[in-house]
Amino acid sequence: MEVVKVASSTILTSPISHPSDVPLTIFDRFALNLHVAVLYAFTPPTSTNADIISALSKTLVHFPTLTANLSTDSHGRPCFTVGGSDGGALVVEATVSSKLKDHLPLTPSPDFRFLHPEVKDAKHLLQVQLNRFQCGGLVIGVTAHHRVADGQSMSTFTVAWGKMVRGVPIDPLPVYDQSWLKPRDPPLVQFNHWGTDFIPLSPQPNEFCVTPVYADPSEITNILLHYTPEFIMKLKAQTNKLSTEKHTTFETLAGYIWRKVTIARQLDDEENTKLTVSVNGRRRLMPPVPPEFFGNMVLNAYSKAKARELIKGGVAMAAGIIRQAVRATGDNYFRSFIDLAEVYRDRDLVPCFEKDGNVLSPNMEIDCWLGLGFNEIDFGGGGKLCGISLTWVPFEGLSILIPSLSQDGGLDVFLSLLEKHAPKFREISHSLD
Repeated sequence: MEVVKVASSTILTSPISHPSDVPLTIFDRFALNLHVAVLYAFTPPTSTNADIISALSKTLVHFPTLTANLSTDSHGRPCFTVGGSDGGALVVEATVSSKLKDHLPLTPSPDFRFLHPEVKDAKHLLQVQLNRFQCGGLVIGVTAHHRVADGQSMSTFTVAWGKMVRGVPIDPLPVYDQSWLKPRDPPLVQFNHWGTDFIPLSPQPNEFCVTPVYADPSEITNILLHYTPEFIMKLKAQTNKLSTEKHTTFETLAGYIWRKVTIARQLDDEENTKLTVSVNGRRRLMPPVPPEFFGNMVLNAYSKAKARELIKGGVAMAAGIIRQAVRATGDNYFRSFIDLAEVYRDRDLVPCFEKDGNVLSPNMEIDCWLGLGFNEIDFGGGGKLCGISLTWVPFEGLSILIPSLSQDGGLDVFLSLLEKHAPKFREISHSLD
């Protein structure tokens, strides 16, 4: 894949003479301290670069933190500085010598890193690259710093951007009200967030001992799996037959992937394996937070099992463990997390996952992009969204469930795995056993 960058510019939406500081919430501070890159592919004909960039500038007026920069306020607390001289969104225009159809479906490849701006030491919190293929197809590579927004928020932004390209008013507008993030009076930290969410501030000897595991990126491969509606229906039917409750598609498929990865890794029977699942707090806080809330409002649910128990218990057991963990991460847990921020307001809270290396084994993380509104993304011109993908991710143990854009529907599953475990996983990836 030959990608040639032909132009680069920065979009500024706020006057640099009047910068303002926006404090990071506890959820922003808990989010990954890095850029997440996502690719959106569109069949021709598509809107012009000029129209897309003009619409981006108009859209960012409603999403000011995307053009901010990470900084600290006068008290040394982390914040977003909106309107500062270092802000703005980076826009890159590029051409690709091949045809888009030659790269569909968007199976992650190291070449995909050329379809978006470099994320390491990126100056801007939002970066966009418009890649024009020989056939007229378009891939928009978007990277956004996770401490600005979670997946729900970035989906809201992308849908709004598409509306602006088509001349459709953004409705509803993003929501920034944080009244539901106010701590209780007095604050009540009901759960032990130390050692699960945050590293203990003053750990006792042997209380939090983590040895990060690293592998050369060349030892890690990215896999894209497709599961048809028929396969998912059979899997759910088989799982629910052995369960006292009916499980959701996410619970079922997440349990299935967790179990298959555990088999492929050939873990010892007594090895403990932990599955981390992102939980969206918008629907769990009471009263619920509007889905248009822009920022971060995600915590993790942790499912645990011994390798032998997980394998012998089947998908029904795995799905049940996941359901139990997700249900436990409800309104009370989120409120306790918010109150923790009030109690330790100025302390440096470090998320536990910052001590992870780039190999999670024997653990893994599964995130869900189902229901994020990708079906509403439309950048005009008559072309259609034909692919959604992460870029190349050298982080073993990460999996993401993505709505498939193939003709039969179904789901796509992104998985990053050690190359040595990939053959066995591929062999069993569609087995109902």
